[in-house]
Amino acid sequence: MANITDYVTWRGDLSFEQDPFNEVDALFFSCLSYVDFSGIVTDGVSISLSDASDLFFQIHTQEERDADKSFIRFAYHLMKQAAYVPRYANVILSDYVDHTDPASLIQFAVVTVRYSPDEVFIAFRGTDDTIVGWKEDFYLSYSTISSENEALEYFTRVQSGKADRIRTGGHSKGGHLAIYSSMETDRQIQERIDGIYDFDGPGFNDEVKETDKFKMIGSKIFRVIPENSVIGRLLSDTAVPLVVSSTEKGIMQHDPLSWGIEGKKFVALEKTSVASDVFDEILTQWINEMEQEEKKQFIDDLFSVLEASGETNISQISSVSLIEVKAMLDRMHALRRDSQAVIRKLLRLFIDNWGDVLLVRSKANREELTAPLRKLIEAKKT
Repeated sequence: MANITDYVTWRGDLSFEQDPFNEVDALFFSCLSYVDFSGIVTDGVSISLSDASDLFFQIHTQEERDADKSFIRFAYHLMKQAAYVPRYANVILSDYVDHTDPASLIQFAVVTVRYSPDEVFIAFRGTDDTIVGWKEDFYLSYSTISSENEALEYFTRVQSGKADRIRTGGHSKGGHLAIYSSMETDRQIQERIDGIYDFDGPGFNDEVKETDKFKMIGSKIFRVIPENSVIGRLLSDTAVPLVVSSTEKGIMQHDPLSWGIEGKKFVALEKTSVASDVFDEILTQWINEMEQEEKKQFIDDLFSVLEASGETNISQISSVSLIEVKAMLDRMHALRRDSQAVIRKLLRLFIDNWGDVLLVRSKANREELTAPLRKLIEAKKT
């Protein structure tokens, strides 16, 4: 099945004048936001993608790139591939911002891409697959995060007084930020937005969807989630999603490089998986019943279990060893009983080898851990 790299090769010979912008171009620009353009796209400087790519690989050594264990490292290679095709080589990058502070759970980055004289794409960086990054996504379920305020400030600042037609989007949290900033920005800017692209990003509370601000931009949202979506099932959908096929399993379907593409379209499926639906049911119901402080405590509990593995990335969590899982289970059993019950069910969605994991428990405990999830899955099937 073809993916975004195949699309770049297939469509790369045609300029945007020859073949106008489409939904897969939106994914490409969203992925481009994962590249660290520090020292390349600087204040007041505009630079072509081709030149930016050359500088990036001069600045960052092979050793540095190899040290990056997150799934977003694919973005460097995607940029290098695109830098040599007519469609993307001469797009102009500007206004790059990167504010990352792991201690404060802040991961914010954005870049503006000009792909025609009067059209831009504002690409918000999403969450990488670090545990701290995903934790920030989950925090969206109970409060406004600092990245939302930074996204709005950026969107308004770079487009005030201009006449550009605007498209914006991002993968993961980046999709959420694109919607938030489009919804909250000045009306003069809002009216120039032609499309908002949300690739498996967290949604919004139901109250937000009822506001006049959201209704102004709701029809412009194009939303894509994979079959086993987790991050994209947080909170309420902002638009009916297109469910895309993926070559990955479980939680790693969040990786956009795994998504199927045919021509200028995503390979669509009829519906999300049972596992994704169970996650949505478990977490949505649980979160909705909580007060604000309880929501934060639950999220802290959930991620303390993941952190107990000793890993830093979700992709590593998905295939942890039995020893690491035992540490996670020990941490889980130190939590409040009500948190334990829900976290047991959610762990199945994070860990591919969960069946092997149960070997560290007694037969009675294996039944205790798996029976609730099996019951929900069987109910969904019928």
